[in-house]
Amino acid sequence: MIDDLSKIERKSYIPGTNRHENDIEHSLTVAILCWYIHNTYALDLDITKILKYALTHDFVERYAGDVSTFAPAAERAAKVVREQESLQRLVGEFSEFSDLTSTMQQYELKSDEESLFVWSVDKIQQLLNGELTEWKSYAKDGITYKAFVAKYDELAFKSSPYCREIFEGIVAYSKSAYYNRPK
Repeated sequence: MIDDLSKIERKSYIPGTNRHENDIEHSLTVAILCWYIHNTYALDLDITKILKYALTHDFVERYAGDVSTFAPAAERAAKVVREQESLQRLVGEFSEFSDLTSTMQQYELKSDEESLFVWSVDKIQQLLNGELTEWKSYAKDGITYKAFVAKYDELAFKSSPYCREIFEGIVAYSKSAYYNRPK
């Protein structure tokens, strides 16, 4: 599974390269960022759960593939269906590893604070990566400033209260640094 996930290229680039990050690199980055925020702000959240969620949050992409946050609504809706099907397939394949499969299932439900925190940090990571790569993937996909602002304002509003202030601060900075912001 790890080999398969390392072959799934995301839209984001690895800073300083022309190579796209893969799902494994992304998941590890999200896990470390979660750990850092949890440690720095001494959050009253279960770090074990957070790290498990962060490491596995995109495992459903093994069969569902990755879809951009900015993809059309129909494509994003189809992704949800594919991810549900992928999750069921993974639960069957890894039935002997119930901790892994239950972690993936719980993350997909977003029914606890830890899963919402990881979801939020995943979105923060995209912004940090955008800045570190001078918004290369956003520019390549023609994501306008207006679409960028609308999407990230929406995501920040939905984010975990445990990192909303951080998210909103990064969104505000990103608006001022975005590649095609109004002058």
